[in-house]
Amino acid sequence: MAVTSETTSSNIRSREDARIRILSATRDELAESGWRKFSVDKVSRNAKASKQTIYRTWPAISNMCVEAALELIPPLHQQGRDPVERISELILPLETAIRSGSGHSIIRAALIAASDDAAAGETLRHWLKTHIRGPLRMIMAELATRKVVRRDIDLDTAMELLTGPIWAKILIMRGPLPDNFSRQQAELILREYAA
Repeated sequence: MAVTSETTSSNIRSREDARIRILSATRDELAESGWRKFSVDKVSRNAKASKQTIYRTWPAISNMCVEAALELIPPLHQQGRDPVERISELILPLETAIRSGSGHSIIRAALIAASDDAAAGETLRHWLKTHIRGPLRMIMAELATRKVVRRDIDLDTAMELLTGPIWAKILIMRGPLPDNFSRQQAELILREYAA
């Protein structure tokens, strides 16, 4: 039987449909059981996908969990011109995901998975670098040029100021983020590094 472009398109759609079902079932399982009691069998059953498909796509199950959690985070839409708005918009999508439905439980479980497994940790660090750290570096460099903040900014410390309280609230306190959390963290960074 010859492989046609129609067959190839159908296979791609089928794989993508399976991926979507698996990640959705993964989020459900993370919300229900957390990382340490996570069941691939339940994900397989609920997603109507074989375990072979799951393990072929995600050799590290912890990586699948991190990927499923990261899909909860809406894309960044920077619109603000004010420095506080620009910085707060970097973590607002994460704050939004944590506040929505089971987002808190899912992201908490994914953070634990990322701490338990090097591949999952690398996936999370890459996401942070791409979506928060890199844009924060650009914003702070621009603000330093305009003499709004000092030039001697330690980006690691700035990242800890911006995101550290999120991880503490989720992992240790198991509590909600305060109202206007993103804005408060942005204001803190700008006060800390004011020129």
